Amino acid sequence: TGVGSGIVIDGKLVYGHDGFAGELGHVKIVRGTEGRRCGCGQTGCLETYCSATGVVRSFIELSWKNQNTNTITSKDIFLLAQKGDPTAIEVFRRTGELLGQAFADFVCFSSPEAIILFGGLARSGDLLIKPIQQSMEENLLPQWKGKIKILTSKLNESDAAIIGASEI
Repeated sequence: TGVGSGIVIDGKLVYGHDGFAGELGHVKIVRGTEGRRCGCGQTGCLETYCSATGVVRSFIELSWKNQNTNTITSKDIFLLAQKGDPTAIEVFRRTGELLGQAFADFVCFSSPEAIILFGGLARSGDLLIKPIQQSMEENLLPQWKGKIKILTSKLNESDAAIIGASEI
């Protein structure tokens, strides 16, 4: 339900000096006190906007403030968006826009060949991928425009934890 991330160079996961390299989910996307409170204790982290729970929170803020939303999930919002619900579509657009901005910043210091998305939200297809790509391209420096691929992982989600643990 969070925004996990990692950096792979030459087929090897980068750990950093303390094992926490690549924590893109805790990069601040909204500065100051206006940002959402994150489970890490900070405010404005990308995770609070672009995770499955962030998508739910955005949807509630935009539409269902006075309704019981205890049972709504990001999958429900995806299904609403598929049916043309304008609020759900807007949530995916905003989520993609923020991810695209963060990815453009990441590209500036890492110059990756590709950014690979994984997890439930990544399966939402063009609802999320198109706004990510558009926002990233709008925010990239000219030398990277049109060069960074946004891909979705082919890894089976049920195998991910086992494969990830085998890397440690």
